Amino acid sequence: MAVKRILAALVLLLLGAAAPAGAQEIKLGVLPRLSATELNVMFRPLADHLGRATGRKVTLVIARDFDTFQKQVRDGELDLAFANPLVYAQLKKERDLVPLGLGAEKKGGTKFRGVIIVRKDSGFSSVAALRGKRLIFVDADSLGGYISQALLLKKQGLDLKRDFVLLPFAKKHDNVTMAVFNRAADAGGIREDDLEKMKGKIDLGQIKVLAYTDSYPNWPLFSTPRLRAADRETVRAALLALRPGDPVLQAAKLTVFAPVSDKDYDALREAARTVGAL
Repeated sequence: MAVKRILAALVLLLLGAAAPAGAQEIKLGVLPRLSATELNVMFRPLADHLGRATGRKVTLVIARDFDTFQKQVRDGELDLAFANPLVYAQLKKERDLVPLGLGAEKKGGTKFRGVIIVRKDSGFSSVAALRGKRLIFVDADSLGGYISQALLLKKQGLDLKRDFVLLPFAKKHDNVTMAVFNRAADAGGIREDDLEKMKGKIDLGQIKVLAYTDSYPNWPLFSTPRLRAADRETVRAALLALRPGDPVLQAAKLTVFAPVSDKDYDALREAARTVGAL
């Protein structure tokens, strides 16, 4: 009997060693457009929801910046990720990513756009008036906080690097808004929906939107090659099953996860190529 128990233990040990990496845990990464504290509050309920659906622990991973997030995806450290569509399109060129759900928001639905903001007392009435002024943006890979604004300015015959004083990237949308509010920058580029998230932090009555960019498909939640196929389909079903008003969606400031496919981002890819972002 002792021999049988030993053999059984060895079989279990070997099976455990042969199991795919991350089999007992699913890691969900979120692109850090806001602070880690805010993102944890927003997406912890979603991680718990997906954990209940898959029967596995889902750990929320918040990278310190965009570069770290992208490295985590490239290095196979994440199973699932939620990122802006430009970052998704960039990473898709290198990894076999599968979009599972398209995040929809109350204001823009399944699409979003960027804005250029200034102080109301700045006297600026058009983007042309910003020539030679100090501009601040989120990150080089931020569609809502840099790329969309660069394309907008290009369409109006302006060049970000030639016609403006570019301040260092602020890394967070709220940092951009604070810089404009505090007059550390003359204008800034952020995602439209992130302006409302500053309510209570600053007097939004002192900020005005100077210009709106084109609209693009919203953020996808996607799987990486590390996630098992069965879990991928379970996650897809769990996302699409969430109904408007669900506390999980409310926490994430989303209204629903809509069906999505990779081809939905083809127009975005064309726009990104025009400004050298893809």
